[in-house]
Amino acid sequence: MPRPEPTEGKETLAARKIRKWDLFRVFWRSFFVQSVWNYRSLISIGFGICLFPILKRLYPDTRSRKAFLLRHLRFFNAHPYMVSYALGVSIRLEEEYASGNLQNTDRLDRMKDLLISILGSLGDQIFWLTLRPVSLLAGAFGIFVVSATEYRLLVLVLTFFLYNIPHFYLRYRGILEGYQYGMEIYRCFREGRFERLKQAYLYLGGAIFFLFLAVLLFKFQAGPKAWILVFVGSIVYASIFYKWSQNFYFTSFFTILFFIIVGFIFL
Repeated sequence: MPRPEPTEGKETLAARKIRKWDLFRVFWRSFFVQSVWNYRSLISIGFGICLFPILKRLYPDTRSRKAFLLRHLRFFNAHPYMVSYALGVSIRLEEEYASGNLQNTDRLDRMKDLLISILGSLGDQIFWLTLRPVSLLAGAFGIFVVSATEYRLLVLVLTFFLYNIPHFYLRYRGILEGYQYGMEIYRCFREGRFERLKQAYLYLGGAIFFLFLAVLLFKFQAGPKAWILVFVGSIVYASIFYKWSQNFYFTSFFTILFFIIVGFIFL
């Protein structure tokens, strides 16, 4: 089937360059990328809806707009936060296609297929396995420590920001970097910043975990020997449980539960 060409060629692009405001509109729409999720094409409909500002900016005629939608309504899936990188790459390649580089549609399809597994795996590791459990642990610790209602509300607000500051940053930064790098988006994934973010939250989670145990021991008025025993025991128990389950949620929950039970029985 012949590929439809953009109607106005290079003159169209010269008059319709992508603006930062267009990128921001895509960012705002990206929060609803899963709103039309379905078993046939997963998030592709939401993905295409996110790109509507780009569609209107680059393609003024009906034929080109129809071809644009057909390109982006094919099967696609990615982590809902990290999908921003795929959006940025798509915007860059669509802009080049509108300028007359007709090979970019094939490159776009291949790149989106490659990004499915990369963005899914990276997003799951950063958010589902690290940031979300650590943020929940921090919120639970804050609610456990404070009793006044106004302070508990403050804890909830701080927990929201603890989780969503990296979320909002990567969601918007992904669009900017995807648009900047285009087909060289792999350069973003080679940097160690994602690993540094994970490590920072893991250290934070470990610190909160031990503070949680310390507060429990203080409430039970345990002696120094009990402190040492619980800390050492928690490290050994958590490391063994994590190696067995490879799940931060289960490790944190069952470690805390185990030592609460031990505290009730022996302290």
